Amino acid sequence: MDELLLVGGGIGGLAAALALGQQGSTSQLLEQAEVFMEVGAGIGLGPNALKRLNAWGLGPALQLRGFIPAQLQVRDAANGRSLGQLPMAHHFERRYGAPYMTIHRADLHKVLLDAVAAQGMAQCHLSHEVLHMQADAQGVQLVVRQPGQTQAPWQATAVLGTDGVGSVVRRQVWGGQGLRATRHWAYRSVIPRNLLPAVWREDDIGLWLGPRLHVVHYPVGGGEWLNLVVLLESEDHVEVPGWDHHRSPEQTSADLAMALRGTCSRLQDLVRMVEHWRAWALFDRDPLQSPSDMARGRVALLGDAAHPMLPYLAQGAGMAIEDADSLAMHWQQTGMSVEQRLLAYAQARWRRVARVQARARRNAQLFHATGATAWLRNLGMHMGGSVVMDMPWLYGR
Repeated sequence: MDELLLVGGGIGGLAAALALGQQGSTSQLLEQAEVFMEVGAGIGLGPNALKRLNAWGLGPALQLRGFIPAQLQVRDAANGRSLGQLPMAHHFERRYGAPYMTIHRADLHKVLLDAVAAQGMAQCHLSHEVLHMQADAQGVQLVVRQPGQTQAPWQATAVLGTDGVGSVVRRQVWGGQGLRATRHWAYRSVIPRNLLPAVWREDDIGLWLGPRLHVVHYPVGGGEWLNLVVLLESEDHVEVPGWDHHRSPEQTSADLAMALRGTCSRLQDLVRMVEHWRAWALFDRDPLQSPSDMARGRVALLGDAAHPMLPYLAQGAGMAIEDADSLAMHWQQTGMSVEQRLLAYAQARWRRVARVQARARRNAQLFHATGATAWLRNLGMHMGGSVVMDMPWLYGR
């Protein structure tokens, strides 16, 4: 049987390996790091992602590490006034077949890694870095740096790039153009919930909207920690994406003070409780335009390698998980050629992902709006409530 070579052992790569194994397909996975690890912060898993993870048998492990918020509570950052609520928890489970879960990226990664190891269908290779690759009608030829800094040729039937926003696979086949530095930054931290005042220990997702700013917080780690993210716009420009850009204490303080100027004391008090921040410069790409943006010949892309997006819809991990599920199903179509299977996967995914990318960009404008646009946004949320805040087109798939 044809075997896929997966390049990248993050959430997308492990999800793909697990999904392929669920369909009876073996795979090889190359990860350049010496150990499997995931950095970052908390993420949201909508019902669209959680249904697939549950179908792969991960429900019990996720329940131990994740958290099911009661509702989304949206507030005006200037005065703390409630703009609207969206019931979640049981409401989402009844409507979509699964709830909404918040979880730390590292916890989700560990659950996937354990499941891949237990399944035994994927062979994982650490300290393997792809240096070069070339595809033709017979397969894909790669040069891989292996442990001890040795270089060796590899041969694959097909390659799936699951190596994130700075994807080497993408650069080798699609070129390096198109990645956009948005000048949006996310400052991230986690705080033990038992150290917080009672007002910050509610079982909700909190979303605060302000000019050129929004703040989001929610429980992770089984409810033991509060994940806090301040997302702001800055004139600082960086060329390389990364989860943990170095920012001096002075730069951090200046960015946060400027962004939070004019916000209510309650929100500022929460931010001041944090002693250490990690800075994440946000990058994205234009929405996909065709299936060829995700698959060419014997090479395909998945997750952020294919469609990095702003986190303003909380669907980066969700889209990677959906990609993995779709890829595994199409890979089973053995009556088709390798190229046809990868193209069918891309055809099934690109429109949906493009819509999510575009909506995330739109949310960036709405969340950070000023003036009349902000006033209309607040009015719409206040009048429409959960009707305008829910997204059946997204969660119902």
